[in-house]
Amino acid sequence: MCGVIGIINDKDVSVKLAYGLLSLQHRGQDAAGVATCEDDALTLIKDIGLVRDIFTEENVSKLKGNMGIGQTRYSTIGSPSKNNSHPLTINTSQKIAVVHNGNVTNYGSLKEELAEDGIFFGTTVDLEPIMHIFARHYDKTENFLDSAEKVLNNVEGAYSITGVIAGRGLFAIRDKNGIRPLVMGKKDDSYIFTSETIVLQTLGYEFIRDVEPGEAIFIDTDLNIERKVIKQEKRAHCMFEWVYFARPESMIEERAVYKARLALGAILADKVRGENIDVVIPVPDTARTCAVKVAEELGVDYREGLVKNRYIGRTFITPSQKARDYLVNIKLNFVTSVIKDKNVAVVDDSIVRGTTSKMIVTKLREAGAKKIIFMSSCPPVKHACYYGIDMSTEDELIASGKTIEEIRDYIGADELVYTTVEDLQKAIRRDLCVACLNKEYVVPLSEKDREFFENDKQERC
Repeated sequence: MCGVIGIINDKDVSVKLAYGLLSLQHRGQDAAGVATCEDDALTLIKDIGLVRDIFTEENVSKLKGNMGIGQTRYSTIGSPSKNNSHPLTINTSQKIAVVHNGNVTNYGSLKEELAEDGIFFGTTVDLEPIMHIFARHYDKTENFLDSAEKVLNNVEGAYSITGVIAGRGLFAIRDKNGIRPLVMGKKDDSYIFTSETIVLQTLGYEFIRDVEPGEAIFIDTDLNIERKVIKQEKRAHCMFEWVYFARPESMIEERAVYKARLALGAILADKVRGENIDVVIPVPDTARTCAVKVAEELGVDYREGLVKNRYIGRTFITPSQKARDYLVNIKLNFVTSVIKDKNVAVVDDSIVRGTTSKMIVTKLREAGAKKIIFMSSCPPVKHACYYGIDMSTEDELIASGKTIEEIRDYIGADELVYTTVEDLQKAIRRDLCVACLNKEYVVPLSEKDREFFENDKQERC
């Protein structure tokens, strides 16, 4: 999962890109980068680390031009290194820079095919075959839509792409199923593509619309727009965006993330109605909205019984299990006065590996909770995700090998309550990808490509 942004026709583009990436920092903390265009020249700054550390005043001042792209990276293919950071650039007859969010599921196969044609990769990230396929065709034809069609016909998986062709314009391409989000906005005579509408709020752009699944859009330097839905198949928007990844202020496919989480809270409340509950507490920060609704529906107190250390990043997207175990121990502190001698309903967005859930229940016991009902707004995550979430092997998912009762026993709760896939559909009201819940993969993988993902995961950990 990553955050991407592209802007054209803004004299302060470097500053806008940096602030835009700050608004997308929650989508990736491994690395960040920006490329800007001035006439036919590209300037690139990227590094591992957080946006605020990379884009100092000095670095931002080096980024010239009025058009550019940026990304904050969460590594799902390839190690979190500076070389693997986005944007990637290529110099053929045109200078092209690209960023993307998602996973190319046939990366291994494409890499072999391109090698047979004499193209060898300089990185280990799945954006590189997209870049080569697009750039090679554009170099021959200078036709954007034909080049985008080559990408959509050859690249499988989840990808929301934005890129620049130096001296020519800004473009966006979204995969045929629309698994990852991508929106388009406008401010005066400037246009923007980005992963979440929160960026539009931050930078003062007006929402135009979502980029359609299978659509390619090109905005040239004279602001002429060329667009076409090239290849569209079953819509399958990642449910985890609404449940966990996206910020509550954002809209995805014109469905407010905040409203979806409120709806999930109402559904969870119905599952424990009649239980003896004194207080509802959220696991900060993503579960707050859901927990507020649970408490409201049940007519019981909502309290902040867990307090997050705001200097610790998201432990879910920390690469190694060892690092996650360490960070979880210092991530959350507990308000004993809220918990002691209470029947506590604790609401989390999901249970993936179970590490955090087990620690929370243990600490709640130590703080004096009489009874603990653990509630998850996401159903049991049982299967690998190959579309941009770092869950590529089932053996790391607690629900893949345990029943709900066994999970309850493992984390130590008195009761464990999940939503169902049907509940998600009811709350989110969009066509969803729920492959990590029911193994119904909208983009099938060959066994060879599946093995690649598993091996890559082991190498990164």
